[in-house]
Amino acid sequence: MLNRTPEELEHLYRNDPEAFRTAFTKTPDESDVAKTWAARLAADQPEAEVKFRWGYAYPICVATLISLALLIPYWRTGEFDLEWALPFVASFAFLPIMVFHGWRMPKALLIATGMAAVVALLWNLWEDLPSQFLVRSSVANDASLEASGIRVDFARQVRDLMMIHWPMLLVGLTGWFYVQTTKGQERVDFVRNAVQVVIMSAIIFATGMALLGLTNLLFDEMLGWEYMKELNIHLMAWGASGILIFGHAIWLRHPHAMERILPTVAAIFIPLFVMLELGFLTAQLALGFGELSQDRDQLLVFNLLLVAVIGLVLLHSAFDQKVGRFRRLLVFLLIGFGMVADLMGIAAIGSRLLEWGMTPNRLAVLAGNLIFLGTLTVLLVRMVKTTPNVTPEAAARSVLNRALVVFVGWTFAVTFLFPLAYGIRLSQEDMAVFEEAVIETPVASEQETPS
Repeated sequence: MLNRTPEELEHLYRNDPEAFRTAFTKTPDESDVAKTWAARLAADQPEAEVKFRWGYAYPICVATLISLALLIPYWRTGEFDLEWALPFVASFAFLPIMVFHGWRMPKALLIATGMAAVVALLWNLWEDLPSQFLVRSSVANDASLEASGIRVDFARQVRDLMMIHWPMLLVGLTGWFYVQTTKGQERVDFVRNAVQVVIMSAIIFATGMALLGLTNLLFDEMLGWEYMKELNIHLMAWGASGILIFGHAIWLRHPHAMERILPTVAAIFIPLFVMLELGFLTAQLALGFGELSQDRDQLLVFNLLLVAVIGLVLLHSAFDQKVGRFRRLLVFLLIGFGMVADLMGIAAIGSRLLEWGMTPNRLAVLAGNLIFLGTLTVLLVRMVKTTPNVTPEAAARSVLNRALVVFVGWTFAVTFLFPLAYGIRLSQEDMAVFEEAVIETPVASEQETPS
């Protein structure tokens, strides 16, 4: 078979790859040509379908159970009010995936379920805390309420921080279950795989929304608004309940489907993001440091920028591939500009702390920025000072593997230790007095609410 010209072999392979593979395996040969074709056929091996336990029955059952939990109150009351489900949404999304990977670790699953119960309990205890505007208005009317107002306001901040960080902690716990039960996988591998699950879930969401829109177009005139409204509630409840778990199931069946695309995505966005960082920092410096220290929204933008920097570095380093010097230079610039942005953010939040004092929000932002700065600094140092046997990408993977533990630890602290530290100071007397003060305080319009 191999006694043909390279052109003939290529033509045969392109015309019928499967027949070529069969013929190649039946004619063993130790020549260099045979070894070259063996390497090529191995690289071009089509992705085998992965058979995973429970198949699609598991996501179907999970989505059905979650949708029933959402719909049963609607069937009983006739009103679709999901406020009761707010503390459970993240738990509904991630606990089934933890069970899938960690069903042989019942003690760890029991602890995770207990944590979900604590979050739900704290939310229910603090669900009706007054807004920041009502706190300030009541204190302005009665200065003796200032101490109670501060404690109530801090508890409200802690409640909101808990609900923001709880999904992040669940992602970290899901990664821990995955790494513990999957041989040869590291934390950065989980994050890389999680990105693929998110992409799969986004495709399912987009397809589902298109199908929902088509359903409405086809049946709107025939069924009428009331029937369509009820149908949409049921379709969206079941669809939303299954998006993430079905995205996870599709990734399990095709775990390498996106791995050739993600490095390309990183290669495209790294130079674009370097230019974005440079433009953003230039514009921010032109506005002046005072503007940044006064604007909380800008500080949030800085944190989102740092998350994007870490994410792009992770995508860049998570795949085994040859990387040119120019792209590595861009990654160094990406990290360097991120450090400058982080230092500006730390200085701005430090200025707010000195001017207005410590609050849970400011403490969370400051600690988060310090963790980002430490991670970026170590990344830059390790990627520059590499040994001949360790590539910058391997060094970055090592740093990120350790940094992810720190990030997850901090989300645990904000989710559970902040409520303990600040909530324990909030007494029933504070709430009783404050509820009475709020009733007596006229409610202003949203435009009058201070930022």
